[in-house]
Amino acid sequence: MVYLLGAIIVMLLGWIILIKKQLRTTSTKIKDIATRRDSNEQLTMDVASPEIRQLLLHVNELLEAKSKTERQFQSLNKELRETIENVSHDLRTPLTSLSGYLQLMERDTLTSEEREKYSLIIKNKIQTLTELVENFFVLSKLSNEEGKLRLESMNLSDFITESVASYYEDFSRKGITPELLIAAGIEVNADRKALQRMVDNFISNMLKHGDGPMSIALTKQNGKAVLAFSNRASQLTEADVPRLIERFYTADRVRSGNNTGLGLAIIDLLTKRLGASFTVKWRDEILMFTVIFK
Repeated sequence: MVYLLGAIIVMLLGWIILIKKQLRTTSTKIKDIATRRDSNEQLTMDVASPEIRQLLLHVNELLEAKSKTERQFQSLNKELRETIENVSHDLRTPLTSLSGYLQLMERDTLTSEEREKYSLIIKNKIQTLTELVENFFVLSKLSNEEGKLRLESMNLSDFITESVASYYEDFSRKGITPELLIAAGIEVNADRKALQRMVDNFISNMLKHGDGPMSIALTKQNGKAVLAFSNRASQLTEADVPRLIERFYTADRVRSGNNTGLGLAIIDLLTKRLGASFTVKWRDEILMFTVIFK
């Protein structure tokens, strides 16, 4: 009996020593992993105690969450740096151009025709800057989910028709008459201001970057309103399409130097706030933006 009791005590002591050793090793490993920001390493589950194994499982879950948070932080930090760089570039470019034209206007040798020409250019540059700052402001508010949307039942068919009509002169100057395929009587619940900004951004994008036939269609499919804007976009490539809704991404940024790419990012955020879906497709040089309302 004494020998049996002694054997049990020895086994318990051995078990305790083993557990303490495993705990010390685990503690050291946790400290090591915690001090390395870029580590995706996890703890091994090769331990004697089921309770400790369960504890390590939870610790690994926490380490995975920490690693995910670190990756998100690095991604956001990178995005912030790129945003600052892009904002600086997009503000500096028109300001530099504006400064140059203002200097030209100071010349006494300019003819009245030249002054009128430069005045119009300056006016357009100021308008570009105004739109740019406004887009930055809107994008910031939407990103932070500020400003509540006021949903109301509205006739989307009439709304789209009236919105397109307001751009008649813009389309005429481009020498294009967009094809309208608007089904009558389609109702949706939406915020009127948000919807107007979406449509304005879509049409503005078509006018700036479309290089051929354009069409605007509104249909009802499976009980849902489907709004589609399409235009020829021969300058795009297959690789550009998935990235078009990224902030500041533009396929022709290097070539044109005057496009921020914020319009589609704003549309993407607005559709999400409205509970709608937004897709981009490009096929046979035709670019199509589609919004499906719930």
